[in-house]
Amino acid sequence: MDFSMVVTTLMVLVGSILFDWWYFLKLRGKRLPPGPSPWPIVGAIPQLVMHGGGATKLAQSLQSKYGKILTVWLGKTPMIFVCDSELAYDALVKQGSYFSNRVKNSSAASLSSGFRILTTSEGAWTVALRKNIITYMLGSSRVRAFKPLRDRAYEDIVNDVKSVAAAAEDGVAQVNLKSVAYDRVFRFMLVLTFGVEPEENLIQEIRLALGERSRLGFKLNLGDYLSFWRIFEVKHRQDLKHLQTRFIELYSPLIERLRRFQGDESVIGGNYIETLFQLEKDFPDFINESVITSLCSEFLSIANHATSLAMDTTLALLCEHPEAKEKLYREIEAVVGRRAVDESDVPKLPYLSAVVKESLRVGNPGLSTLPHATSELRELGGYDIPTDAVIIFVLGSFHLDPTHWSEPSIFKPERFLENDLDLLGTKNFSFLPFGAGRRVCPASQLVVLEMSVVVARLVQTFQWEKVPNVKNTGIGNIEFQLLRLCPEVPDISPRDEVNVPLYEPEFLGESSNNYQQYVNLVD
Repeated sequence: MDFSMVVTTLMVLVGSILFDWWYFLKLRGKRLPPGPSPWPIVGAIPQLVMHGGGATKLAQSLQSKYGKILTVWLGKTPMIFVCDSELAYDALVKQGSYFSNRVKNSSAASLSSGFRILTTSEGAWTVALRKNIITYMLGSSRVRAFKPLRDRAYEDIVNDVKSVAAAAEDGVAQVNLKSVAYDRVFRFMLVLTFGVEPEENLIQEIRLALGERSRLGFKLNLGDYLSFWRIFEVKHRQDLKHLQTRFIELYSPLIERLRRFQGDESVIGGNYIETLFQLEKDFPDFINESVITSLCSEFLSIANHATSLAMDTTLALLCEHPEAKEKLYREIEAVVGRRAVDESDVPKLPYLSAVVKESLRVGNPGLSTLPHATSELRELGGYDIPTDAVIIFVLGSFHLDPTHWSEPSIFKPERFLENDLDLLGTKNFSFLPFGAGRRVCPASQLVVLEMSVVVARLVQTFQWEKVPNVKNTGIGNIEFQLLRLCPEVPDISPRDEVNVPLYEPEFLGESSNNYQQYVNLVD
């Protein structure tokens, strides 16, 4: 490196540092929520590193000192944590039109084709994407049409667990339910996205790429908060670019096949890609192959992780509380009998609903929303909230607030038999497992339905117990709720056989990849 290059690099670094310091002083002049005193230039990044539990966990540990709305500085950027349900109601409902923007960070820009996917977009495009999802993927007719696909996934999960149990010499086996549920939900989501189940090698390649997307996309990039650090993150930006190119390579054959065979019997109609083809016609200047690719990755990532991880958390909690597990089994036995639980049975199983809700409440104490931003300077709780702030609503703090819940840290499903709290916070913001306001998860009802059926069938079919002398690893990377360490792996032993219906070949069709599997099951 020649002398001029060294001088130029040093000048850029010094200029970036001076700019960050000026910007930091500018924001410090506002009435921001209290918080730990930031270090010069780097803010609270050293404290975050020393704490080791992520920004949300650090904020929760500081509540007793600074209150339920506080600021943790990351470089020049204030990260504001809202840990109070009433303040969240003010922001997400009363001021919802101002607090629904997204944070513009480098990873989101690369993986969303310029902030054009549902979790990062703003304005009219967000409205169009949400309408597309709600109308064409989550509408009542679509939910009914896709029920055979969900039934197939439910049965596959149970059969996979049966295979694990059958392979055990003494009839008792250990199973990683998260892994089993993830695989089957992932395959279901692939069919829902592309209308066909890809070849096995392509499934595994997509799965690996999505795992890399989660790793890169939810990594804390210091260059987003310290301008001078971007010079050290060149490789990260290159990795993001290469990953997006890789997704285009993986998805292009599936997308082109749908363009050619749309409406053909070999393709399950009403899939996600078909709805995006319509958006492509309505927004020709806004949607292209890269945007479609990013939307598919988003659709596959969020729904799959959220559902499978919630399932294993519920089973882990039931293993910790065998009296609740037995009570749930007795309810299923009394209402459903010896046949397999169906989606239509869920409304008749109030204790099952209570178990799932209580799992969503207590199972993830670090649950938080994706970062929000404001469209203009706003006030919340008597403090200024600038447009450059990263705003995180710590839902786990609402769920464990002793002013709203008696014995909040105790798993007690009966509490949801005594109240009528829903999933969307329409009556009380103390329970918000799927967020609220304009950014609420549009698939919350369906996710809970799927969770309920899988948990019910697994409790109905197997005896579950916690593995002795295995330490619970708890919940990891809680900051974004999409990645988590496994809870303890339970022991399983089959109950008496439950009659689980097979699938009708008329639905699968002889051209389906799963038709031969159906024939083998019947034989």
